[in-house]
Amino acid sequence: MTSVAPTRSGRSHRSSRGRHHGHRRRRRKEGSWRWPLLLIGAIVVIGGAVAIVELARAEHYLKTARAALLTAESDVRQEQLGGASAQLSAATAQITKADNILRTDPVLTAAGLFPVFHQNLESVKRSVALVFTMAQGGERTLELAKPLERPDGSIEVSLNNGTVPLDTVVALRDQLTDFSASLPTASQAPGKTLLFGPVADLQKKVYAEATRRRNQFSGAANALELLADMSGANGPRSYLIAVANAAEMRGTGGMILSYGTISSTNGKITFDHVGSVDEIPLSKPAPVPNPAPDYLPRFAEFSPALYWRNVNLGNDFNKAAPLMASMYKTATGRDVDGVIQVDSMGLSALLRGVGPVTVPDLGEVNADNVVPLTLNQAYVLFPDRTARREYLGAVADAAFRRLFSGAYPSLRGLATALVGAAKDHNVMLWSASPDAQQATTALGADGSFPDSDNAMALTVQNLSGNKLDYYLDTSLQLQGQRIGGRLGHVKAVVQLANTAPPGGRPAYIFGPVNPTFRNGEYRGVVSLYLPAGASVASSAGVDEPGSLRTAAEGDHAVVSWRVDLQAGSTHAVTLDLVLPPRPPGALTLTFVPAPRVRPTALAVDIDGGGADRVRYSGNPQATVSIGG
Repeated sequence: MTSVAPTRSGRSHRSSRGRHHGHRRRRRKEGSWRWPLLLIGAIVVIGGAVAIVELARAEHYLKTARAALLTAESDVRQEQLGGASAQLSAATAQITKADNILRTDPVLTAAGLFPVFHQNLESVKRSVALVFTMAQGGERTLELAKPLERPDGSIEVSLNNGTVPLDTVVALRDQLTDFSASLPTASQAPGKTLLFGPVADLQKKVYAEATRRRNQFSGAANALELLADMSGANGPRSYLIAVANAAEMRGTGGMILSYGTISSTNGKITFDHVGSVDEIPLSKPAPVPNPAPDYLPRFAEFSPALYWRNVNLGNDFNKAAPLMASMYKTATGRDVDGVIQVDSMGLSALLRGVGPVTVPDLGEVNADNVVPLTLNQAYVLFPDRTARREYLGAVADAAFRRLFSGAYPSLRGLATALVGAAKDHNVMLWSASPDAQQATTALGADGSFPDSDNAMALTVQNLSGNKLDYYLDTSLQLQGQRIGGRLGHVKAVVQLANTAPPGGRPAYIFGPVNPTFRNGEYRGVVSLYLPAGASVASSAGVDEPGSLRTAAEGDHAVVSWRVDLQAGSTHAVTLDLVLPPRPPGALTLTFVPAPRVRPTALAVDIDGGGADRVRYSGNPQATVSIGG
């Protein structure tokens, strides 16, 4: 019996039919889940598109709100407070619309579950919250400031017969303090990773705006804090006024030759008078404050704690002022809560705010003539008047008396002038109250010497008993290398020029004060403040080589020497300095000028390595930072 095997073609036929049915089954399975995926994808795409549209709507409202905030700020500056208030209300309305979209829209809520869109949604939410904070804070500030609103729409802090609107000042201080604290600093701005271009740009602008306003409001809060404390908001206050004559220099400015006092309680400031420091002599040195001023050991031979004329030999007012307060208590038995040092340039700023005054012998004294008149011309015009009369003290008496007895609807002009004078160290303030002193420091009015490792200063102290600093030119040139990680080598050239005319009169200005001096002779001590650890490798031109010393004062090294200049002469000293390795980062130099009548000329050319170089040339009156 013969069997027949199946043919290859038959197997192929059955196999192909099986594959055909398998493909159909797979297609049916694929079709069963492909359409739902496509549907989900379509929903996601449509939802994403809707979400983007909604996000764009919120972004539009936010941009509109930000524009309203900027307009409100402009209105405030133009003293259109009604317009500013309306703009802030409009900003709040726009922010509310944006917030409603972001908080309640279901599509945005769902889209926020997905990466990338989540980051963008959160960014817009943060920006909305920040703009809302700025708008609400602005509205609250304007509301509290209404008692200060003038008929022309401006907001002004007034002073009427020494009385400050204390309740309003305190309320505004508290509001601005809290408001500024609620705004972010520049370092707190979030990153821009995964943000869409328009969202990232808006976030950057909103946070930059908030940071700028934080700085503005913080500065205003500090000014109001200082005004409130000085006017008695935190209890009765008494301040010593130290009048400094810049024609006879000391470390923090002019020699203290006149004094005065002001007192305050519950917003009322009362002026006593200005008189010669000879009215309050000390019979023994005053107790030295703790911590002791660093300059006391350096100038022990001049008894700074005993003689008013030598109390401020150091260059940091924060160190000298507590000693002045201690000396005043030793001389009078009365405590003071702070010290204000003011010189003739500071009185110029004061007169710019209160207007001219009339002083016996001098006639009208105003912001433009007070410096030459009180430091030089008056003594030339009246050489036969009582010897050593302090015309500067008389002007200070008239100016402060006018300030605290007159009516000033606005202190804005005075404040602006005094801020400039404080930057130049022509007006400096120290307060025993920590909060008031913190505000003073923040405003740059404390006259402190910076702790920076790169800070430098030049002072020249008059030991002649005359008023020749009015004629003294000073200059400092710095040239060399200070490359990172190495010792620095810098050549310093200090030049002094005594421009006093030979045979000048009267003796009160030109001397001599005793037979050991000649007419027009200038004797003094020069001090160059340098980074801690600095030393002198060599020197040339020092009149008394034995007087050249390097000492420490606070966190700085001080190189000092004596100088003797006859009228019309010039003298230069060259120092080869070795400086410690500078801190990491770019090379910087901070120069703190002394508040001289004739500002010190500064020229700097220091190589920091590679392209890092510090160059400067000028006559700075305020602290200048170079490089970085």
